[in-house]
Amino acid sequence: TKLILLDSLLQEESKENASFRDVGRSVNMSTDEDIDWEVVKSLVFGVGIRETVFERWLQPFQFFKEEPTALVQHSGGPCAVLAPIQAFIIKKCLQDNIQNLQNLSSDTVNCLLLSALCEILRMCRPANRVITLARVSSEVANAWEDSLEVYSPKRLKCGNVDVDTLHTCLSLETFQTVTNLRKYLDDNKIFGSKYDIVCFLYSVILTRGPTRIINERQDMEESLIDPVHGHGSQSLVNLLITGSATQNVFDGTRDLCGMDLTGITSKSEIGFLSYLECLRYLEVGENLKSPKNPIWLLGSETHLTLLFSRDTRLVQPPSPREKAVLAFKELDSEQSGFIPTTELKTILTKLDLFSEQEYVDIMKEKVDPDGMGIILMSVFLDEFFPEFGSGPPDTFTLLHYNGLTKPSGTGKYIKGEAVLLEGVQGRAENNQMLQTLQTKWPGIVVDWDTEPSIN
Repeated sequence: TKLILLDSLLQEESKENASFRDVGRSVNMSTDEDIDWEVVKSLVFGVGIRETVFERWLQPFQFFKEEPTALVQHSGGPCAVLAPIQAFIIKKCLQDNIQNLQNLSSDTVNCLLLSALCEILRMCRPANRVITLARVSSEVANAWEDSLEVYSPKRLKCGNVDVDTLHTCLSLETFQTVTNLRKYLDDNKIFGSKYDIVCFLYSVILTRGPTRIINERQDMEESLIDPVHGHGSQSLVNLLITGSATQNVFDGTRDLCGMDLTGITSKSEIGFLSYLECLRYLEVGENLKSPKNPIWLLGSETHLTLLFSRDTRLVQPPSPREKAVLAFKELDSEQSGFIPTTELKTILTKLDLFSEQEYVDIMKEKVDPDGMGIILMSVFLDEFFPEFGSGPPDTFTLLHYNGLTKPSGTGKYIKGEAVLLEGVQGRAENNQMLQTLQTKWPGIVVDWDTEPSIN
């Protein structure tokens, strides 16, 4: 009887809203692509996903009582989705100049959440596709779980669906504009079940297009979620903060044995800093280190947290000298502190400086007086960019978010007062947080109200 009820609910919902469709079958989402749900399953969860991993990804959008704008993460794994959403919530708070984040009503917080979700979907949407919203209605979800109580004791124990059954419970609706999507979300209670995170992830995947995401990753084998450990991949993180699912964090493109690898091609809305850079496993480029907003995801080996500030000077446009440093480092691929003298014309051209050959020959003698065939960065900067410019502030306030629930945890943002030491690198031994921050600000030290953790 309960299975019949579930089927009737699916059919009734389809009749009530013709734009919703049962996704147990292929649905035409664009002019040239039908959904292959086996491809989607492999893309998102890989092959042989553990039941416990899938369970960890089933949780609703919830906020801490003590910190109304801070999303709760109940289990390891979903931080790859929750932390980017949190970043866009904070971005909206900064844009609207909301000073007191502790005294917001639930309606205001819900509006902030919907704004964040809409902005991510807008960012991920290519020009030739509609925005797709995936959801599991509360009626269908409740009826489906009731049916498990009768027919599947094993699933009753975990109380969750498997991936294939989730697909049969999903309903899709498409929107031509973000305005229409937002109106629909305002008029209907879509979120509030344990399927929130997974449904939003599917919305992003179907809006961006599975084929496009596979091509952007340049790796057919890697899934967005590790099927064994449940961690989100760098491709998933990049997708949610830049709109592109590249697996790399360096700037632009790089050649690897004749194959072009794509990184981050423009300055991102939300930044990213990684502890793995301290371990020399990767190099985060300036497009992520210096985002448009003073908000950064912080990546440890297994978790994502968030750092933000109200001080917009932290993301002001770079000075001419800072631009010169970036251009020099691009040519100094080994980070050795010098470039060949033969590259002088190249860097002058890149920086829009006078670069006629006769002038270049004269300047070579000034920046390489000993004829060593190299140009030191300090010498180049002193010659062409002696003015230091404004640069970042010497002191500023930081706030840190870690959504993972812990014993006696309140989810409150941890406040820290930062100081940039001139020419000095603060001691960071056994301090992963400080080591990570020093990949952006080498001379930073922070006095935290409570010691934060990036794990």
